[in-house]
Amino acid sequence: RTFNSSGCLLYFEQNPQELMITDAQKKQYMEEGYFILESAIPEEHLEILRTACDYLIDGMHAEMDRLGTDHIHISHRGKRYHIAKKFDQAPRLSEFVFSELMADICRATIGSEAFLMYDQYVVKAAEKGMPFSWHQDSGYLGFSHRPYVTCWCAVDDMTIENGTVYAMPYSTIGIKSLVEHIRDPITGDKAGYFGHEPGVAAIVPAGSVVVLSSLCFHRSGRNTTNKMRRAYVTQYAPEVIRKPGETEPFHLAVPFLRDGMQLIHQ
Repeated sequence: RTFNSSGCLLYFEQNPQELMITDAQKKQYMEEGYFILESAIPEEHLEILRTACDYLIDGMHAEMDRLGTDHIHISHRGKRYHIAKKFDQAPRLSEFVFSELMADICRATIGSEAFLMYDQYVVKAAEKGMPFSWHQDSGYLGFSHRPYVTCWCAVDDMTIENGTVYAMPYSTIGIKSLVEHIRDPITGDKAGYFGHEPGVAAIVPAGSVVVLSSLCFHRSGRNTTNKMRRAYVTQYAPEVIRKPGETEPFHLAVPFLRDGMQLIHQ
């Protein structure tokens, strides 16, 4: 534990015995671009994710009403919601974003330095949820950068029927680098793979985490059930990501790990 001159705790190092990530999972991340942690999110944090999701959807509906539209960026009222960069605007959501679980994942994937780069809810409405095209998360940046890690967190039980995420192993697609993506003018999606490989479906219970490299292709299906399907996504980078020639961060740049030690966020 490290304190400042006023005696305030700045950061601490977690007991290595508490780490959840196995060597086999680290190897799979390096060789295939992803791994899955089933039922890893504590029940208290899972409830925080559900409450925050409802809160932020209500806020997006209010913004759509204000603008007189049913479509903001790639969110469509009653069909699909992508609510981004609100980790500090929903009750207690930052507790999960900067939790020990997320720190464990960052250490196992991107190393000892980590910054929260992005967060978003990805929600598909009952019987209306739209699919999401094959893409690399890095494809949404549009410039060269160090790969980062995406934590796709199942807020509900995930099935093929409700549109779970699919990961494409590196060994299947033969791609481990950033490729050009094309934006769909109707949905706003970007896509970088148009082949017929099915990928690996994450059929997992609520509280599971699908850990993806930003270079790993993934997609999600349509929600054909009568219940909403909610996922929460956090992304952590090994450095502050900026567009070439710019000084401001491209998205967020909230320090999380320093020399492998977890910073405290009040």
